[in-house]
Amino acid sequence: MIVSPNSRRSRIFGGIAALGLLATYLHIRPQWKDAPFEYARDYYQSVTDYLGGSVYNNTLYTEGNEQMVNQYYNSSNPCANFPDTKGVLLVMKTGATEAFDRIPTHLLTTLSCLPDFLIFSDMEQQVGPYHIYDALAEFEESAKAHNSDFDLYRDQKECPVSQKSCVDAKRDGQKAWNLDKYKFLPIMEQTWKMRPNQDWYIFAEADTYVFWANIMHWLKNESGLNHREKLYLGSRSFIGGTPFAHGGSGYIISGTLLKHLIQYHPGVVKQYNVKGAHECCGDLMLAQALEEYEDVKVRQIWPMINGEKPSTLPYGPGHWCEPIFSMHHMNAEEISSVWQFEQTRKADSILLIKDVYEGLVLPKMQVSRENWDNLSDDVCYLNPDPEAQSQAEGGLRDRQKDESEMNDIEKEAWKSPENCAKVCGSQDVPDEEEWDLHGIVSRKHDDPSTANDTEVAEDTSPSDAAAREAWKKSMNEKKRNRSCFQYRWHEEVCCTAKSFKLGAPKTAPEDNNLKARWASGWHLKGINDWIDATGECTKPAWIVPDL
Repeated sequence: MIVSPNSRRSRIFGGIAALGLLATYLHIRPQWKDAPFEYARDYYQSVTDYLGGSVYNNTLYTEGNEQMVNQYYNSSNPCANFPDTKGVLLVMKTGATEAFDRIPTHLLTTLSCLPDFLIFSDMEQQVGPYHIYDALAEFEESAKAHNSDFDLYRDQKECPVSQKSCVDAKRDGQKAWNLDKYKFLPIMEQTWKMRPNQDWYIFAEADTYVFWANIMHWLKNESGLNHREKLYLGSRSFIGGTPFAHGGSGYIISGTLLKHLIQYHPGVVKQYNVKGAHECCGDLMLAQALEEYEDVKVRQIWPMINGEKPSTLPYGPGHWCEPIFSMHHMNAEEISSVWQFEQTRKADSILLIKDVYEGLVLPKMQVSRENWDNLSDDVCYLNPDPEAQSQAEGGLRDRQKDESEMNDIEKEAWKSPENCAKVCGSQDVPDEEEWDLHGIVSRKHDDPSTANDTEVAEDTSPSDAAAREAWKKSMNEKKRNRSCFQYRWHEEVCCTAKSFKLGAPKTAPEDNNLKARWASGWHLKGINDWIDATGECTKPAWIVPDL
């Protein structure tokens, strides 16, 4: 057979290519054999270089939350899953003394995905390309002149260096609080002038975190609310019998209500500017103005709008299957961590309070911590000695259980952290393998058989199964109704909680004073029993706005 020239050339070229591949293999094989991890690292580096160096280890990923978050954090497109916020404007309030500590983290996280927002303070400032407006710029001079609450406002303008330097030198945080209450109504007025005709306005503070996916889904699909109605929504608090939306938790005002308040009542801001000298709080004055001029009261949507943060949320009944819209008292690190959690979640479903627990708190839960306050204060047990009672904090005395209602364990709870821990343990429900029902005992698989096993099997009937099922239902009900999940002991006061929280560290006592130490503990079995008995959240427990 005669081979064509083209075919001969193809064979020669193929042979050369094969030799080249063989030479390449022989060259790199020692590298694979001797340094497999280095090769994998180089490959990983090449991938991250290709993606612009935006893939990192997820620092939240740890034992206990592997099912919740991804192991790696790809920050190349942080706004990919951010919701459409058309018709909704965020208005953030801060203060000149804290702006540079709080605002930059917001700008790097949630605000980076918002097409528009406003930031107000008690001084005009600039953070990079972002402008902070002075909410008090149009405040009447006559109202400020002889009002000591405005001392800080005047001092800030005279500070020749950074505001932080001037504030640190004087160390008077109360002045910032006193000034803050005057911003609320002027912010309403300036917001309407600068960004009128929005469907909804969400007002938050610089230590508030907003879960945009949840809140936008609710406003558009679940709430049943019409922005053309006059609506005021938030976490309801009371002062002097007046209900108001807690400002730090954040609150929502419909565009129609804001329009009516500002356009139809031009004197309202000036009136409340003067009134501010005699009131404690700006969020209270806003509620007063809305009720006085528009006959509108706040509608309750707590705990979706919430004044707590991951380490202080009271997880458990009422704080589990509910979606979360906002959290308060968040420092810069906490804001960044929650944003990272949202960015690296494996699920794209509505974020529930239980998800915050499982992703951010569960990995940190342990049996006990020294020099720690886990915020247990629902039921307290104090030293019955009259002198000890008189020295105890009034709020704790008010929460102590009546001695006639205590069991033996509770009567001894104040004596030590170990005794205090037993209170929650006394509510334990036997596990199923420990049940003894009508003489039918669940035998573990590795227990040796006995002569009685046959008799037990013969006596077992459908009625026994029904009895066991009823017993199981009863035990699960007890697990769901548990009222003690954790404890705190300090100065011979034992307090327990009807929810579970992480809390915060406390300073260790001087001179190793054991009585003055803070000891906190979590009854993990009781917590896990409650979670198991409660079961999965089949759907979000949306809160219906309530007057």
